[in-house]
Amino acid sequence: MTREECMHKAIEIAKESEQNNGMPIGAILVKDGEIVATGESSVWPDKDPSGHGESNCIRSACKKLNDTDLEGYILYGTLEPCGMCMSTAAWANLSEVYFGAYREDVLGNNYEIDNWSSEEASKNMHTVGGNSMSVTGGILREECTELLKDYVGWEKK
Repeated sequence: MTREECMHKAIEIAKESEQNNGMPIGAILVKDGEIVATGESSVWPDKDPSGHGESNCIRSACKKLNDTDLEGYILYGTLEPCGMCMSTAAWANLSEVYFGAYREDVLGNNYEIDNWSSEEASKNMHTVGGNSMSVTGGILREECTELLKDYVGWEKK
């Protein structure tokens, strides 16, 4: 699967999330071109602040595989990962993360860290396996941004 094909699948998951009363944010985890796990935003329906699409995806994969070491897997998400999701990825030993929309693409989208950039943060992060983590944004950026066009911050207009 190409990066774009993977992101299209994450976009499908994001749309499902919104249908389930979550934010339209989705993620998939891929290894050797196969989707291993998916995750959608469940913060509002589950009343769980850790229920971000990326974290839910990683959690699902770890349970499915009965392992916390996801070295060799690649995470794709529709929105730039926050600090919590980046740390979860590092704890899962992921070396590659791709995302679509940047945090500034969503009006009023305040992350917990001012001037947050997951791409910049990744330059100073190491996975639990001691590896570096590559983070690249802008994959199908316009399509991913469109998912959140009806939101200001985390509230639907």
